[in-house]
Amino acid sequence: MNDKLVLCACSGMNPRGEVSRVSVYDLSIEYDDIEYCCIVASGGNYQKFIDLAHNNTVIGVNGCENCCPETILKTKDASVEYNLNVQKLLKENNMKAECTVRINENDEKCVELIKKEILKIKKEIKWD
Repeated sequence: MNDKLVLCACSGMNPRGEVSRVSVYDLSIEYDDIEYCCIVASGGNYQKFIDLAHNNTVIGVNGCENCCPETILKTKDASVEYNLNVQKLLKENNMKAECTVRINENDEKCVELIKKEILKIKKEIKWD
């Protein structure tokens, strides 16, 4: 258990979902101990991602307060250790994601903020 820190991002068709997904993907490339979980594939019973969620610590990276990754993972008997609300984080930092399907320069700044927050949470939950 806990070989990887698993990040499950929002898959909503809104700018916050887009920056959530990019942040999670970037971190999974940049860190050997971080893996992404495709929440849509999990909902569709793709066993690889369900197993990742069952066997590792999971952070939900949510575009809003609905926490869809956690809701979906609960249906697979998996749990989320921590939920990050990207909408709230951006608002607290006077930032706003803009694009739904393409990242622009502003959204890259949002991605960097989210990545920093995820790494901070990683340390807070004493996963390192």
